[in-house]
Order: sequence, then C-alpha cells, then structure tokens
Amino acid sequence: MLKCNEIVDQATDYVDKQLNWKQAMNMALHLLMCRNCRRFIHYFRLSLQILISRKTLSAEAAADIAAKAIAEAQNSTD
Repeated sequence: MLKCNEIVDQATDYVDKQLNWKQAMNMALHLLMCRNCRRFIHYFRLSLQILISRKTLSAEAAADIAAKAIAEAQNSTD
C-alpha cells in the first residue's frame, strides 16, 4: 500500500488521470483508508479548479504552482 508521502508525490498525476491502472488502484485503496490524504486530494483539486476558473492562470501554470506546493508539503513532512 502507498504511504502518505507517495500520495503527495502522485497527486498531480492522479487528479489529471495520468496514472496507470495499478497506480490508480493503489491510490484509491490508500484514499479509502486515509482521511487525511482524502482531504489533501479534495483541497488540491479545489485549489486547481479555483485557479483555473478565475482565468488568472493557465492549467499549466496552475499545475506548476501545485507542484511547488507538493514539494513544500513533502519537505515539511520529512
């Protein structure tokens, strides 16, 4: 099973549906069992949607910001 830090690593690919079948199933299994990661993914998606809907950023720029936020989250858990 994936660890929480691996969920953070794969969040962008998960939200963009870029994971292969096995990775997606492992992610789904972890999210079923981990409330904190479900919350993280929920707010991650919400943040991206807000940034894109405001049309202040392109989807690519929003993804770059999200990647930086993920990196910061990883550094704070290490």
